[in-house]
Amino acid sequence: MRHAQQLGLICVVSRAVANRAPLPADGVVLEISGPFALFRKTDVYGRSLSSLLPRAARCQHFELEADCVLARGAAVTTLHISPIDPIYPEREAPSYARRVEARFARDFEALATAWQLVREPEPLDADGSLIFPDFELVHREHPEQRWQLELVGFWTPQHLREKLGRLRAAKLERLILCVDDTRRCSESDLPPEAHVLRYKGRVDAAAILAIIEAAENRANREP
Repeated sequence: MRHAQQLGLICVVSRAVANRAPLPADGVVLEISGPFALFRKTDVYGRSLSSLLPRAARCQHFELEADCVLARGAAVTTLHISPIDPIYPEREAPSYARRVEARFARDFEALATAWQLVREPEPLDADGSLIFPDFELVHREHPEQRWQLELVGFWTPQHLREKLGRLRAAKLERLILCVDDTRRCSESDLPPEAHVLRYKGRVDAAAILAIIEAAENRANREP
């Protein structure tokens, strides 16, 4: 899922349901496509999609089904791949999907030394779907103080609506959404429980720290 996001693909993750054999009960389903695939057939995402295969091979069990057009004008062919096929795992050091993430990590780590910045934390369950925050902020001396931070981007308006819907379903109290002003999100679109910071080009690490400290101070004053 992280690799798909880095490549600019749309990836929606949900938990497997019992009637979708042969998926295990604790499995997940990833639905992946290129943004423009919603509007027309295009081969621009072929290499990006194919690069997911070596990563799928790192899973103990997986079943892959892909709709492919192997030549211009040809009919759609369905491709099935499983662990018995000769595909070998690929391992590589993670890299930041977006420049804004790398800038924020550098700024926050330099400013907020009392907080540990965890990149790509464990996914969170949101009413049957899984959401993948970009960062988790953990206080070094009080690890029970944990904040999820998500940089809101989108490829289509529908995808953005679905993403925000999953975040609302999660009802996270310590969630910070950093919303690019160019995304044109209205206040009514955003989860009411979330702390929202709008930005242009660069996420203000000092503003993030101020949001956290203000919320923690309010919590400490409550009886």
